[in-house]
Amino acid sequence: MALMDLSRGKRSNIGNGRLYGLEEDLGLKGNQFQTATSVFFATYVACEAPATIFLKSLHPAKFISGLAILWGIIATLTGLVQNYGSFIACRLLLGLAEGPLFPCLVLYLTSFYTRRELAVRFGYFISGAAVAGAVGGLLAYGIGYIDRLHGLRAWRWLLIIEGIPSVCLGVFGWFFLADSPEKAWYLSPAQRELIILRRKRDEREASTPSAQTLQRSDCLAAIKDWKVWAFCLLNFPADIQLFSYSIFLPTIIKALNPAWSTLQVQGLTVPCFALSAIVYFVVAYISDAMQHRAVFGILGCLVSIVGHIMLIAGKGVAVKYAGCYVIASGIFVASGITLAWLPTNLPRYGKRATAVGMQLTIGNSAGIAAPYLYPTQDSPRFVTGHAVTLALLALSAAVSGVLWYAYVRINERRRAGLEDEKVRGMTHEEIDELGDESPRYMFAT
Repeated sequence: MALMDLSRGKRSNIGNGRLYGLEEDLGLKGNQFQTATSVFFATYVACEAPATIFLKSLHPAKFISGLAILWGIIATLTGLVQNYGSFIACRLLLGLAEGPLFPCLVLYLTSFYTRRELAVRFGYFISGAAVAGAVGGLLAYGIGYIDRLHGLRAWRWLLIIEGIPSVCLGVFGWFFLADSPEKAWYLSPAQRELIILRRKRDEREASTPSAQTLQRSDCLAAIKDWKVWAFCLLNFPADIQLFSYSIFLPTIIKALNPAWSTLQVQGLTVPCFALSAIVYFVVAYISDAMQHRAVFGILGCLVSIVGHIMLIAGKGVAVKYAGCYVIASGIFVASGITLAWLPTNLPRYGKRATAVGMQLTIGNSAGIAAPYLYPTQDSPRFVTGHAVTLALLALSAAVSGVLWYAYVRINERRRAGLEDEKVRGMTHEEIDELGDESPRYMFAT
């Protein structure tokens, strides 16, 4: 959670820094701020899928910790850039260092927890992202009081101060994180044995040694599975909203009332992100308890759609600011639940690793387009950005509904024995090799 908190904080801190003169100091003109925001995701998404596929061979704990050290250094040095070119270079390098983090953490967690527990565990990550927004707003508020300290503008202090903890946390993780439950030194032998036993029981349809190693056939199976592509499709719209909201919320709130000071605007972003963290964590807990995913993802999209309508059509500052809270209530639910839904339905490691990489690569590529949805000239209403986002959220909800229906139908067929012909004459080991293709495997819906 701490890693995600710091990661998401750095991703959105240029939105806070924008209010402290970042554009003026670097001489940014036109859409150059949006471009600087967008190029981060060009390198970010390029390395997500390869990182997940080869994670097991990279010593997961040290790889993840090394990423934290690297992006912390780059983020800190970004606070010292002097022009647009150097700013772009730092953003590209930051995306390269940070890109593998989230998909690797998602895959890393599946080594420790069963599929019935993942939504709440991902909830810590997603809540960390929301907390990052809230803490980032508070930090930006406080840093506003040291503007021009030692000749540095507040936005520079913001980037520098937010980068240093990542380096410290990375060094800590390098020495204390474990690559797998088998190597978790902080657990007793009995605890390690219990985790391994629970994981094997959870992977009952893929419990053979080869099923839990990287196989070329599993990678190809993920690419050929239409359901994996459907998850990619529904994740893209949700991430469009997530990235644009995280970066441009200070700009949106400032446009509601230009008389508000920068410090007031920073303070007004905090409760929005705090609410999103609380709502997601509650929903994730209920989702794990009920073992249902689709209905919560759909509701998250619908709630956020209402919030965007309030910002487009609402009259008065109070109604539009309330719309920011409504969006916050659904934003992490819409994007986060699907991240738990996909890996819980893929028991074979290779297919799961490839699918998670595909989902996050395509989903996070939304970050390339998201910054251009809220150009400065569309202020104060930003109708185009809100309208496009709500339309995409409707698409995401529809795709979730299709997946929900498909999984329910497949489960019904398997319970009725209509797919038993697939395994006729097979040994138990051969059946265990089938993973989610096994007639005995029931999908989470």
